[in-house]
Amino acid sequence: MESNGGVGMNAGTSEDSTNYFYSFPANRLELWFLLESERFLRPVFREFYKERDVVREERRMRVESSPQGKLVEMLLATAFAAHPYRNMPGGWASDIETFRRTEAEQFYKTYYTPANITIGIAGDVNPAEAKRLADKYFARLPRGPLPPPVRTVEPKQEGEKRVAVESPAQPFVAIAFKRPDQYSADDAALDVLSDILSGGRTGMIYKELVRDKKIALAAGSQATFPSGKYPSLFLFFVIPSSGHSVEENEKAVYEIIERVKKDPVSTEALQRVKTKLRADLIRKLDNNGGLAAELCSYSVNYGDWRKLFTELEDFNKVTAADVQRVAKAYLLDSTRTVAYTYAPGQAQGATQ
Repeated sequence: MESNGGVGMNAGTSEDSTNYFYSFPANRLELWFLLESERFLRPVFREFYKERDVVREERRMRVESSPQGKLVEMLLATAFAAHPYRNMPGGWASDIETFRRTEAEQFYKTYYTPANITIGIAGDVNPAEAKRLADKYFARLPRGPLPPPVRTVEPKQEGEKRVAVESPAQPFVAIAFKRPDQYSADDAALDVLSDILSGGRTGMIYKELVRDKKIALAAGSQATFPSGKYPSLFLFFVIPSSGHSVEENEKAVYEIIERVKKDPVSTEALQRVKTKLRADLIRKLDNNGGLAAELCSYSVNYGDWRKLFTELEDFNKVTAADVQRVAKAYLLDSTRTVAYTYAPGQAQGATQ
């Protein structure tokens, strides 16, 4: 691939998809179709155990040796009682260590089929030519069935859950509320709510906890966590500053949430957030790689790549009343999961 101008080759796995990235000269498009279709037609697993060891080491670095990584793993395992989102994409240590080549081959046969592939191509290409090449090379492959759907539905949460992780490192608290999937009509309003709370240095949480009160070193929120194809979480996180506790910061987050529920956000704040969300989306599309990646992401997560080009309109339709409504509807004590670290010898009760 590199000898033919291929650059930026990479891959990554999320909760809902595995993604592969390539950048080729426009006159090498047919070569890409040939090589990629061959990978599906005649896959090779000769370095399976070497790569398995790499994944195991990545888990050791990102989760087992990281206090925040451990906390996120415990948050997900506590927040989700049944749904696969309770598992990190890399799996648990024992999953990796006992995974065999034959199991990988079976997984490949189940999920790496033409029926389950989404390909995004952006750049100096002729759509008709790209379609011809796709038919020429991928039509050789048996379509195969769609993979089995996820049947497990997360049961309704009946009350707050809390989990504590002992760690000598910097304290950290994560607060997560159940929210619907990204197909929900409230998805855009939840994105706007998240940016009002933590969008840059003007977000309410950052401004109050970090800049004004100085009780936190970092604070923010994420509208969709860990992924959004299925019902997931609206996440808050805070790193307390020296001399200030997890409890103090947790209380401050709740006070801000209650304020949003009680008082509609100002017209100026709402417009500022919409402008930022528009700029964020446009930045994602300012190169061919970003455009191709977003087309695939929207196709997989929303079921339609066209959603990418209607999202700005969805943001613009969000009103202050919508923001207030979704805060009241989803940021509930009864659907809340709190995970935090504590210093050795200072354990507090963790209940589920």
